[in-house]
Amino acid sequence: ENYKVYTALLTQSGTSAPTATVLENTLGGTVVWSYTASGDYLATLSGAFTIGKTWAMIAPYGDNGPSGIISAANVSANSVRVVDLNGDAGLSNTPIEIRVYP
Repeated sequence: ENYKVYTALLTQSGTSAPTATVLENTLGGTVVWSYTASGDYLATLSGAFTIGKTWAMIAPYGDNGPSGIISAANVSANSVRVVDLNGDAGLSNTPIEIRVYP
């Protein structure tokens, strides 16, 4: 692989930050998840997410079945944002993969 990767299963409820079951992490540090608003979450790792070279994908399903429109995007060198238009508690073992290319 010519990229670094973070792959996890996300679960979230109420106003808590998502919890991640990390399947693979070659970013060189621990990604910290936070709750910013209903259905709006940030994955943060200082300097890990190069602007224009970070690709993020989150599946629109998990243990609860389809969870609506979910998006993941690189918003800064320090964070990737996940948005679930269904609001809170839509993430239940929902797969996410973040790739950072050189």
